[in-house]
Amino acid sequence: MLYGVNLIAIPLGIVTSIIITRYLGAEVYGDYKFLYNIFSLAILVFSFGIFQAGNRALVLNNNKEKAKEYYGAELVLALLMFIVMSVFLLGYGLLDTNLNEKGLSLFFIKIIPFGWIFILVRYFEVLFQADNKINLLAATRLWPKVGFLVTAIVIYFFFLDFSGNKLALVWFLFLFTQATVFATIIWRVTPSFKNIKNRIKEIWGFNKTFGFQVYLGSLMAVGFAQLTGILISYFGIDNTGVGYYSLALTFAAPLALIPNVIATTHYKDFSTKKRIPKKLFAVTLGLSLAALIVLWLIIPPFIKYFYGAEFLPVIRLNLIVSTGVALHGLADFINRFLGAHGQGKALRNASFFVGISLLVFNLILIPMFGATGAAITKFSAGFVYCLVIYIYYTKLVESLK
Repeated sequence: MLYGVNLIAIPLGIVTSIIITRYLGAEVYGDYKFLYNIFSLAILVFSFGIFQAGNRALVLNNNKEKAKEYYGAELVLALLMFIVMSVFLLGYGLLDTNLNEKGLSLFFIKIIPFGWIFILVRYFEVLFQADNKINLLAATRLWPKVGFLVTAIVIYFFFLDFSGNKLALVWFLFLFTQATVFATIIWRVTPSFKNIKNRIKEIWGFNKTFGFQVYLGSLMAVGFAQLTGILISYFGIDNTGVGYYSLALTFAAPLALIPNVIATTHYKDFSTKKRIPKKLFAVTLGLSLAALIVLWLIIPPFIKYFYGAEFLPVIRLNLIVSTGVALHGLADFINRFLGAHGQGKALRNASFFVGISLLVFNLILIPMFGATGAAITKFSAGFVYCLVIYIYYTKLVESLK
């Protein structure tokens, strides 16, 4: 069901992006994605591993009432996290010259109070997996996208000639749909605030031994990946390149699903194998390559017909980005084999290598080539990830002989 939801969410997101890009245009759509990227990065930076610690607590727990107390404790910690994050974002909004030059400072400050919505996305994603609440996890991934698609359709047909701030209107409806769904889900979780001090103490203990370590790895790999869209803005006259790169990444994202689905299906079997079966790897590689070629063939006419001439640069970016995503997906496939054999140190080190390569290539290529530099960075990081994870894989295979 969860994979089905993930597959359904992809076309929903693409249809929504078609409507929103037509409504906003390339530059304002870039503004929308730039602000979105800032909040996404902020959530990662200011989480400090707290949600991963709660994840660990829920995994080891078998008491339903105690689970509700963990949810309550995590909500309290999320509130504290939101306060700290908001203070830093306020300072950023007031002092950042890039936001000011692009006329986004005041608007950015106005949406900071709604940053808790982004925190809840992380809250649901990490905790529901640990507590096996797959129905609710699927709901958090599907219904906000359905709601935003419906509101996007309403915007396009009833507010097409809107003379006010179109960016503000889109952001308002986006936040409204998210908040409506998330409030319903919180109500269904029924978090408890009993024994709050004890639960926070336990979560803090798990954070020291587990959560913070995972946080550091994510900060390097995922954090620097999210930084890419922000850096494009800093080295561009406007945020058009941010929108182009974001769309290219959206179209390429499904390529990572193929190796991930196969690896997840065989994860338990991996733990008893001394190497990845050649036939399984060949099938994974073949399907990924076939999907990549199909994507290259359909994207040009798709962009021309549904997005228009204003978004033609996305075609070139997608060729590069999609290759990087495919490489990243194959590396994740091998990553799962290492994970099944408890190679946590190797996975952590691989995250550091990917993060460093992202940072270095971003700082060199984006100032020179803008969004194209970001696309080349995505490809380069995918290649580095494949190389590093394969080296660790060969070492593990040698040790298992």
